[in-house]
Amino acid sequence: MFADVRLNESYELLGRLSQPMKMAERAIVGREHEKTQLLASMNRPELCNALMLAPAGSGKTSVVQATMASDPKRLYLEVDPARMISEAGNAENMAAMLKGFFDEAERFVADEGLELVLFIDEFHQIIQLSDAAVEAIKPVLAASGARGIRVIAATTYDEFHLHISANQPLVERLQRINLSPPDEETTVQILEGMAQRYDVADQFLDDHIFRLIYEYTQRYMPANAQPRKSILVLDSMVGWHRHTKRAIDKDLLADVLMESLNVNVAFRVDGTKIKRQLDSKVLSQDLATSVLARRLQLCVADLNDKTRPQASLLFAGSTGVGKSETAKQLAKLLFGDDQRHLIRMDMTEYATEDSLAAFRSELTKRVWDLSHAVLLFDEVEKAHSMVTRVLLQVLDDGRLSDDNNREVSFLNTYIVLTTNAGSEIFSTIAQYEPDDTGSGKQLLHYEKLIRRSISSTSGDNRFPPELLGRIDSIVPFQPLSLPTQQKIIKTKLRGLVQEVLVKHNVAVTIDERVLQYLIDDRSDSDSDAGGARAAVAKMTDEVTTAVALFVNEHPVERRIRIDVEGELVSDHKSLLTSDAHVVVSAMR
Repeated sequence: MFADVRLNESYELLGRLSQPMKMAERAIVGREHEKTQLLASMNRPELCNALMLAPAGSGKTSVVQATMASDPKRLYLEVDPARMISEAGNAENMAAMLKGFFDEAERFVADEGLELVLFIDEFHQIIQLSDAAVEAIKPVLAASGARGIRVIAATTYDEFHLHISANQPLVERLQRINLSPPDEETTVQILEGMAQRYDVADQFLDDHIFRLIYEYTQRYMPANAQPRKSILVLDSMVGWHRHTKRAIDKDLLADVLMESLNVNVAFRVDGTKIKRQLDSKVLSQDLATSVLARRLQLCVADLNDKTRPQASLLFAGSTGVGKSETAKQLAKLLFGDDQRHLIRMDMTEYATEDSLAAFRSELTKRVWDLSHAVLLFDEVEKAHSMVTRVLLQVLDDGRLSDDNNREVSFLNTYIVLTTNAGSEIFSTIAQYEPDDTGSGKQLLHYEKLIRRSISSTSGDNRFPPELLGRIDSIVPFQPLSLPTQQKIIKTKLRGLVQEVLVKHNVAVTIDERVLQYLIDDRSDSDSDAGGARAAVAKMTDEVTTAVALFVNEHPVERRIRIDVEGELVSDHKSLLTSDAHVVVSAMR
């Protein structure tokens, strides 16, 4: 209190631009080594200054507070760089203010006989202002021992490299101390101490919840540092507990993470049902779902490589055979939601070199917003080679820097690349193995051919061979047989009937020839010309549109039917063209 009064009355700049450092509100654990480093630095005879480097939230201020508690012979002041800059107004005034501030600090030491420790957090804010400001600081740092002034500067690694590292004379005057985020054991001890302070320690039978907090924040908040991110989660849980009287347990932790991060940790994938769930939504792709389910078992068991994305998969096959649909079902299986948790990037939009910045920006933004998702890179062979290099970094390192130079983690993503490259091999397979409704094991015989076909593509359809080596699994999709295409269209038609009934209270009857028209009378029935996609598109254009038009024009009708009028090519092979068309009418 005496020091505070003396600062305000006798040392105007010191009192206005700094304040005595407050004692820590909680016990500081696991920082003995860093405290020793700081104290050793401040006891050097000449250059007794330190530069603490650590990610934001790692506890730089806490380490200084813990050091202060072990160093009662010195007065610790916390300097306010933002106020300095605000009061200075410009670079020239800032240099003069810094000189006056340090001169006053030296006078305080001489008058009071008490050494000063000046803690300057966000140190880069002063350095980046001007060269004059840097020059005003250098003499103080150089003569710190003689003047009785110790400076502890603190900043992040990014800001250090951006604003400080290039100034070698400045760096040499500061003893560098790297502050690593605390490990699990230390973080758990910190959380236990916080629980005691918050009077909720009786809510915990053991340290299980604290360890879950650490695990989940490590996994789902990779860009944030410990212990701050764990403390924030516990703080939120205590807030909910006090307001609702809910127990501080796994259920509350799950709700807090869902609220703050949109992470549903309560959702669990049943490893025994993966294959069955995929097969129920993706028709007649037994080998594809088998390869996919096998790879997912690693992720469900948490035995996958933690330095890379959860899984990287190449969905290969002709267009329209279910690759994108499988990606949607994968998102639903893993996260319970196939809409928000599926991030789709159409790689045909990034075919030029000047699209690289847009690709990186869009990708990092979407993954920063939702770090746990299925990333679908559609038609990856259409992307420019520079864009492909970005994907290589994601696949290798599981991270990428965004527009703000923040590191975005891809470690919680499932990456799916789709390609039509090498589709000629699937056409060949279709000729010899037309039945896709069996086990699908026949495609195993063609695995080497598929890989060779994909890697040997050229021209506009060239698949980047460097990507092929980074993929965990190639998931081959077999061309769809006629019966499978019929199943798909039947499902779509049933969906149309149900939707019209629910939305318009209109019962729809569909003649059998409609299915024959959509499947058999298509001109693009070849396996690599659309699979079921062309039939679905034809259904939308001709059937669904015709129903919509009729319902809009006849709102009082409650029963309608869909027929095909005219001769079908499939009934009369001699016909080169068909005059068949869809007709919607009221049932009488």
